[in-house]
Amino acid sequence: MGKLSEFVIVFDKNCKLFHPGQTVSGSVVMALTKPMKMKGIKLTVQGKAWCFWSETHAELTTYYQGSESLLGVQVWIHGNSTKFTNEAGRFSYPFNFVLPLTLPSSFEGSHGFIRYHISAEIDKPWKVNLKTTTAFGVHELIDTNLPIYNSVRPSGSTHKNVGCCCCTSGPLELTVSIDRRAYCPGEHILITAKVQNNTTTDMNGMIAKLYRHVEYCGKAIVFKKFKTTSEKIAIMKSARSIPKGQSCFWENQPFLIPATCPTSFKSSVIKVWYELSVEINVSWGSNLTAKIIVVMGTVQHLLSKSAPCLNSQSIECQTNPVLQNQTPSLADTNQLSPVIDQQPVNPKLLSQPPPKNYGSMNKL
Repeated sequence: MGKLSEFVIVFDKNCKLFHPGQTVSGSVVMALTKPMKMKGIKLTVQGKAWCFWSETHAELTTYYQGSESLLGVQVWIHGNSTKFTNEAGRFSYPFNFVLPLTLPSSFEGSHGFIRYHISAEIDKPWKVNLKTTTAFGVHELIDTNLPIYNSVRPSGSTHKNVGCCCCTSGPLELTVSIDRRAYCPGEHILITAKVQNNTTTDMNGMIAKLYRHVEYCGKAIVFKKFKTTSEKIAIMKSARSIPKGQSCFWENQPFLIPATCPTSFKSSVIKVWYELSVEINVSWGSNLTAKIIVVMGTVQHLLSKSAPCLNSQSIECQTNPVLQNQTPSLADTNQLSPVIDQQPVNPKLLSQPPPKNYGSMNKL
């Protein structure tokens, strides 16, 4: 590196994950073996949301791209653009700034990202500048203890007449509820589900799935378009069938939430939300499905008996994680015993749009 033996950015307390509105502080460390001519050191803080995808129809390919500047700050932390000679030695230049309250959470997806980073640059007159960059994460402050997430037990119900054409087998009913609406990764969703199988056919069992939905917004010339992808990040299956003419249920069945990123609606380019789906696996015909929107938070629920929210090193958007085994105890002979699918799950597209009144929850 010539005269420059060290040039790094160090965060105070080695913290690289922050909430909007929080103060980010640290130092830029520079070590010179010999004196160096420079104009000073500039610090740049940037945040950006970006997405890109292509679609081909009738041999014509259209490219869509979306971009949003979320954060942009540049200051001199050493010098002021006037040329001088910096003596040899090791130096530390502190910095601090406050993150805007409107920042969306960091995200990495198949078609885009939301990223934040800090760069320090030694401005050398008539020579190539020397630069160092480090990334940091932002997680929106979503407190799962807020009354809006706990005042009502979320629920859903559905039914259908199983059969085809004029040959019906009878009604199949499903009622589902969960203990609250907001959770952190590492916690459990407590699922209560009841199945009334009044058909003349045995059903294959119940399945619980947790989906992460991501909506990307891009443009091609002046035309705006949205692309929604959905990924199954956790799944739980019942171990036995549901006999014809019988009722079976899960009673506060724990469903472990894997490492994932928070719910986020603050970016105009990328939005992230979650949905719990409970299905009856019909041996022939389409499955019977009940869906409930859940919020992925960042502040653990005080009454949770689960593991705490995962730290900044482990909370990230994982693609098709291998799901962990869960072995719940049975409280009743009619309660379905769940087992976990150990194989990675392929993502699939769903048509479910984000609820219109759901984005306001994050603004409390």
